[in-house]
Amino acid sequence: MRSLEARLQVGLAGSLVLLIGAVWWIGHAALHRTADAFVLSRLEHDAEGLVGALVKHPDGRLEVGEQRLTPVYHQPYSGHYFVIETRDRQRIRSRSLWDQDLAGRPLPPGASEHWRAVGPNQQRLLVWGGGYQWDGSHFSLAVAEDVSPLDRALVFFERLFALMAVGGFLLMLLVQRFVVRRAFAALVPVYHDISRLESGQTVALTERVPSEILPLVRKLNRLLMLFTRRLERSRTAAGNLAHAIKGPLSLLNQQLQDPALPIDSASRQALIEQVERLRRLAERQLKRARLAGAGGAGLRFDPAEELPTLARLLARIHAPKDLDIHLDIGTTGPLDADREDMLELLGNLLDNACKWARAEVRCSVTSNGDELVFCVEDDGPGCAETEIAAITGRGVRLDEDVSGHGLGLAIAKEIIESYQGRIAFCPSPELGGLCAEVRLRVSGG
Repeated sequence: MRSLEARLQVGLAGSLVLLIGAVWWIGHAALHRTADAFVLSRLEHDAEGLVGALVKHPDGRLEVGEQRLTPVYHQPYSGHYFVIETRDRQRIRSRSLWDQDLAGRPLPPGASEHWRAVGPNQQRLLVWGGGYQWDGSHFSLAVAEDVSPLDRALVFFERLFALMAVGGFLLMLLVQRFVVRRAFAALVPVYHDISRLESGQTVALTERVPSEILPLVRKLNRLLMLFTRRLERSRTAAGNLAHAIKGPLSLLNQQLQDPALPIDSASRQALIEQVERLRRLAERQLKRARLAGAGGAGLRFDPAEELPTLARLLARIHAPKDLDIHLDIGTTGPLDADREDMLELLGNLLDNACKWARAEVRCSVTSNGDELVFCVEDDGPGCAETEIAAITGRGVRLDEDVSGHGLGLAIAKEIIESYQGRIAFCPSPELGGLCAEVRLRVSGG
C-alpha cells in the first residue's frame, strides 16, 4: 500500500474500530450492571418489607399479612413475585405467581445472592435471595421482578449507540480524508514548481511548504544547485580542454607535414589522420559548448526564444557568406524536449546547412500530434543519391565516410536515436540544396 492517504485511513479505521468496540463492551457491561444494581436494590427493600409483614402462628407456621403487601403481589403475572421457604418445607408464594412457581435457593442466615430466571409467560426475571433467622425460625426468601421492559430499553439504547457509533465512524473517516487532503494541498506549490522546473521557468523548488517537508525540499534544492554547477563546470572544462589542445594539435600537424621529419610516408600519413581526428573531436566539443550556451539542467526547449539567438550566432560564424537564415516556427511555448539536446541537434543541422549554402538557409519547426518535425534546407550543391544513402545507412560512421556533413550529422544522429526519432535527407524542392527532416516523438508544452 503506497498511498499515504490510504494508510492513514486504514490506521484510523482500525483505531476507531478498537476504540468503539472497547467503549461498547465497557458501556454494555456498565449499563447492565447499573440497571441490575438498581433493580436489586429495590428487590432487597421489598424483601425487608416482606420480612416485616411476617406473622408467626402458635404452631410455628409463618404467614404474610396480606394487608401489608403491595398490590402487585396480588395481581396474577404482574411481574413481581416472592417465595418464602422454611427449613420444615413450608412454602409461601405470592398470589401473583398464580399457578406457576419460582425456584428459590436455600441460603444460610445473613447470606444473599442474585440470579436470572425464567418466570411465568416466559418473563425474564431478576431474582434476589437471602437467608433469614426470625423469631426462632430459619427461612430463605426470594424476591423477583420481570426485567423484560428494562432489557428491551437497554437493547434499544445499545442499537442506538451502535448506529451512532457507525455514523460517527464514517464521519470521522470523512473528516480525516478532508483534513489529509487539505494537508496535502500544501504540497501543490511544490508540484507546480516541479512542472516549472521541467519547463525551465525556475531553478529551485519553493520552500513555502509544511515544516515536515521543508528539510526534503531544501535538500532537493541543494542537489539541483549542485547538479547545475557541475553541468556548467563540465561544459566549461570540455570547452577549455578542446580549445587548449587545438594549438598543440595544429603545431603537431605542421611538424608532421615537414618533409625534413625523418619518418616514412605511411607512418606520417597515419599520424596525420590521427591528429586530424583529434582536431575534429576538439572542434566537436567546442561546438557543443558554444551551441548549448548558458542554462541549467532540465531546461525545456522553446523554439521561439532559442532559434533566433542560434540563427544570429551561426550567421556570425559564417559571416563572410552573408547568409539569410529564415525561421518558420509553427509551435508555441516550450516543448517537451531538453534544451541542450535540441540546440545541439538544430545547431549542427543548421551549421552544416550554412557551410554548404550559397545565400539562403531555411529552418521550420512544426508539431504534428505527438510528433515534432524539424526541417532544415539550404541552397547549396546538395548531395548525390549515393551520398544520401550513405548518410542514412545503418551503421555508417558519418564523420568518416561523408565529407562535409560528417561531424555535425554524427552528433545529430546520436541525439535523434536517443529520442527514438528518425532523420531523412532529400533534395530541397524549393532551394535546390539538401533538405534534412527530423521527426521526434515529443509533445508541445
